Amino acid sequence: MEDLISIVDLKKHPINDYRYINKCNVIIKKNSLLVLENFLTKNSLKIILNEAKSLEKKAFYCKQKHTILLNKHSDKLDKKDPLNELMISDKGCIPHDMLNTKSDLNILYNSICFQNFIKKILNLDNIYPYLDNLSSININYYQKNQQLGWHFDNASFAITLMIQASP
Repeated sequence: MEDLISIVDLKKHPINDYRYINKCNVIIKKNSLLVLENFLTKNSLKIILNEAKSLEKKAFYCKQKHTILLNKHSDKLDKKDPLNELMISDKGCIPHDMLNTKSDLNILYNSICFQNFIKKILNLDNIYPYLDNLSSININYYQKNQQLGWHFDNASFAITLMIQASP
C-alpha cells in the first residue's frame, strides 16, 4: 500500500477497505462499468500529465477502420449488419516500453494492492499482466477531430485512466 500513497487518493478511494470494495463490486455488477472520480492524487495526476506531454512528440499516429468487434469489413455479412459497420479510430499512442520504469503509471500497474483491488471488485481469482510490453499501458493522444471508434475490447476488462479531456 505504501507504493500507492502518493498516487491514489486513498481517502476518496480506500482500495483495501472491504466496504469500499463491496460498494464498487455492486456498482460494476449493476452497470458493467465503474467510474472512480478523482482516483489519483492531484500531485500524481500532474506528474502523469507532465510525463504524457513530454512524450507526445514521440507518439505514433495512425488511422484505422474497424468493426465494433475490431475486425475488418466482411463480405460474408450483410453490408447493413451492425457487426459489419465500419468505425474509425485515429489517435496517437505511446507504448508501455517508452514509459519510465519509475513512472506513477508503472507503479500503479505493478502494485499488488491495486491488482488485488481489481481482482476483488471483478470477483477474479487471478489477473495477469499483459506480456506484450507495448500494449500493457498506453498513453493515447487525440488531436482535434480525432476519435476512438466504438468497439468491444478483446480483453476481459480494460482500465481507462482519463488524465485530461480531449480537445
